Amino acid sequence: MIEFLNYLIVSYNVWFTAPLAIVFLLALFRLITGAMDFGDVDTDVDMDADLDMDADADVDADIDTGTQSPSFGDVFGFLNVGRVPLMIVLMSLLVTWGIFGLIANAFLNIPGNPHRVWISCIIALCCCFLGTRYISIGLSKLFPESEKAVRDTQLLGLRGRVISGQITTTFGTARVQVPDGPELTVSCRTEPDEATPVKGDTVVLINYDQTKRIFDVKKSEMDLR
Repeated sequence: MIEFLNYLIVSYNVWFTAPLAIVFLLALFRLITGAMDFGDVDTDVDMDADLDMDADADVDADIDTGTQSPSFGDVFGFLNVGRVPLMIVLMSLLVTWGIFGLIANAFLNIPGNPHRVWISCIIALCCCFLGTRYISIGLSKLFPESEKAVRDTQLLGLRGRVISGQITTTFGTARVQVPDGPELTVSCRTEPDEATPVKGDTVVLINYDQTKRIFDVKKSEMDLR
């Protein structure tokens, strides 16, 4: 037992076992407190607000300096944030990072070559993003917000309420009530020349990007009732 514990906390493994331990403790805590409600997206979306603000600052900085880099909106869209709660996506990232990292360590015989652990980190990083993407696609079917009661294009023209910190030209989220249907959480963005909607504002879905699976929205002067 002692040898097994020592194996888990050895320097080249702790990079991968620590995230697994964090996920286990977090899941245990949420289970004990009764907060493990996979249907509750509001709490997780609220956590997105600060991330949206930071992402917007990074994107603005890229524009000012004339550089191009992947935006947070692209990353969130790739990981299906908005269709799956942020907390679930983060836990999936940590779990897949840890599992693939340990597998890489064993496959590459890192115990005999500890200085090569960086190779395992690169493998784990690539695999955790790909793994989380496909896991989130599968999990999205479990969430009411992701049920395809209607086609995405059928939501065009509907109004929704902003639930992220704000909606920028790269990313944001809004709640849309489908007539005689469910209330959906959708990923959205605004055009550069449009006003920036903030949390609580009403927006209208005016276009849909099928490639990035995100709606273009415009701030509405009419409030949802």
